[in-house]
Amino acid sequence: MKLRSSVVAVVAALAGLPTMPQAETLIFATTNPEQHPINQGFLVPWAERINAAANGAVEIDIRHGPMLANHANFYDRVADDVTQIGWGMTVFNPGRFPSTLVATLPFMVDSAEQGSVALCAMYKAGAFDKDFSDVVPLLLVEFPQASLHVNGGDLTDMNDIAGRKIITSSPAAAAIVGEHGGAPLSFNITEQYEALQRGAADGTILNFTAFPGFRLNEVTTDHFVAPLGGAMGMVFMSKDRWNSLSDDAQAAIQAESGCEGTRAFGQFIDEWEAGAKAMVTSQEGHTLTEATPEQIDTLTARHWPGLLAGFSHAVPGGAELIEMFKAELDKASEDAS
Repeated sequence: MKLRSSVVAVVAALAGLPTMPQAETLIFATTNPEQHPINQGFLVPWAERINAAANGAVEIDIRHGPMLANHANFYDRVADDVTQIGWGMTVFNPGRFPSTLVATLPFMVDSAEQGSVALCAMYKAGAFDKDFSDVVPLLLVEFPQASLHVNGGDLTDMNDIAGRKIITSSPAAAAIVGEHGGAPLSFNITEQYEALQRGAADGTILNFTAFPGFRLNEVTTDHFVAPLGGAMGMVFMSKDRWNSLSDDAQAAIQAESGCEGTRAFGQFIDEWEAGAKAMVTSQEGHTLTEATPEQIDTLTARHWPGLLAGFSHAVPGGAELIEMFKAELDKASEDAS
């Protein structure tokens, strides 16, 4: 009887002690293989810094590969709470993120850092509020301007794509290809290697960052470097999940995110682009041609009026978004100088 009374007393005493809050675990699906440069170079260190500083308030559980989320369904996985932090390119979900396609327009952005800073400033000013009504972006990043790559055949000018099948990932790139007599195609990034290898496509418009992770250097030979448009990448959470986090958890994540985190992401992308470009063009069998200033001026004069009209028609407030992007790009350049 005394033993039972003692046990009851101990249990009662323990029940009165304050309980330690359990860390909120957030699954972060990177969509790419573990060794992909963007994972090892930026996303994994970003998550690890948050975990180290959170003092148990939050734990980011990184999952690699396409099993939980891929380049096409990354948004849906976050919306369905299968994952709590997502990574993806908004150009792969254009119907949901139409305003962000301003980042895909050519002839405007000089670097990923500049573009990323500009996009973050636009986000803070409310330019993407409709697109992001149910998400909280943690990091935004502008990917470098895409170049033209083909598998065999001369390539020293955009007119060389006449009669060729070229993979594009944005309306702007598709329009440019069509204007030069090419046939624009649509393939997911994970499908492009096979399409180029088998001849289903003759070329692709991409930045060089895509080459190491998807081995596109094995199925391309000639490269024409011109500012043919970028794309916005985004690390994000759903608003509901974000709002459910404790203040300490939010603070730990915010310390590595926002516009300063976005600037750092852009700097990483610029370094990655330069390294990937050097890797590709140093290999035997690859020929690179840099567009001359005169060629770029000719391309801009030929295509920009139509691209401006098309974007303004397709996206509500499109003309204003373009002007805002230009203004923020100028500010970002001034701040960097």
